[in-house]
Amino acid sequence: MMTTTALFWKTIEDIPGLATDTRDWRRRLGETWKHARPYLTETPRFAEQVNCPMPGGEHCPRRVVKQDDGSIRAVCGDRERLCKSLDLQPKHIRIRELDTDRLRSDIAKAFGINPVARQQRGMIEHLGDYLVRAGVGFPVFFSLAGRRNPIGTSDIFGLDRRGLPFVLMVPALRDVEPSVVAAIHGMDGRVLAFDECMQFARPPGQGFDASMLPSEIFAPEIATLADAEDDPVQPVLDLPVGATWAKLKFAFISEEVINVSYGKQAPVRIEPDLLGMKNQRNGKATRQWRLLLVCAVLDGALPRSFPVQTIRGQPLSAGSIKALDDVKRGYDRQRQHLFAALKSRFGITDLPPFKRTVDCYEAEFVVDASGLRQGVADQRDRNFVEPR
Repeated sequence: MMTTTALFWKTIEDIPGLATDTRDWRRRLGETWKHARPYLTETPRFAEQVNCPMPGGEHCPRRVVKQDDGSIRAVCGDRERLCKSLDLQPKHIRIRELDTDRLRSDIAKAFGINPVARQQRGMIEHLGDYLVRAGVGFPVFFSLAGRRNPIGTSDIFGLDRRGLPFVLMVPALRDVEPSVVAAIHGMDGRVLAFDECMQFARPPGQGFDASMLPSEIFAPEIATLADAEDDPVQPVLDLPVGATWAKLKFAFISEEVINVSYGKQAPVRIEPDLLGMKNQRNGKATRQWRLLLVCAVLDGALPRSFPVQTIRGQPLSAGSIKALDDVKRGYDRQRQHLFAALKSRFGITDLPPFKRTVDCYEAEFVVDASGLRQGVADQRDRNFVEPR
């Protein structure tokens, strides 16, 4: 048997435009009406037709007719009168529409999410951020897309632009194409279904309750952020207030040494340990540092995911494929750790260090591999992308 909350979300999916007459809402929702009513706002409009129990006639559905005496009836237009006429009142045919503002506010409250101003981007909007601790959190998105128009690949573009794990909440998993669920997972995101993780609040409460503690529901995202950066660190450079990535330049002079400068400041020599990218057990640079090195030899780019077909629309050379093979194990997680480490170690936390494009992540800072010796993965010649 479908739960009241699941029926609520199914009804929303089934009603085009999220608006219909009161009688239709009540018929579809049954006992769930009492919970759903606060989210169904009356409008000045009235229905001109009401549904039929046996749709299929030429003049289906029944037409709303106002009689001379002021009464209202729903009348079948077919000669055979397949459906009985109904005596109605204005309240029955009053159009009610879903109050999405109240709905999103109550969803955010149920999950302890700090809401943000509405930012619609196609079928998906940013609901808010779940804070793990002061200044550290991840974005939560939601969508009311239905089965008739499920979320596609183009709708998720840029959801991970902040380099953080994220959650997309939808009425039911059937509203998202399986390939899109897999793509979101590859972006360090996760899809949650409202009909599985929340319920209507028990009386006398109003709104919704999460099906378990939000900290348990969001445990994977919380753990990822905890792994990425547990303790605050001091920036490796003294940067001015309002510093941006665009004025930073990373110049590799060897595999494990880079000169970093900001604007006209003198370069500072930085090795893996200063960025928290040195393995304390074997003294070698971590895979995150290797990713930064690959970014340099790819002229400031990293692949979006594996397998890699192109970078900036260009096919890869054999040398680049070999180099990328060295970093593809656990790539999504390591890429996320790299992004988080750069933000923390340089203190530029309000802007992402990379922007997501069609087939790669492009560094917002300048990164140069021309100082590397030839013979290190063809780095001097940067033979990682086929010539244009």
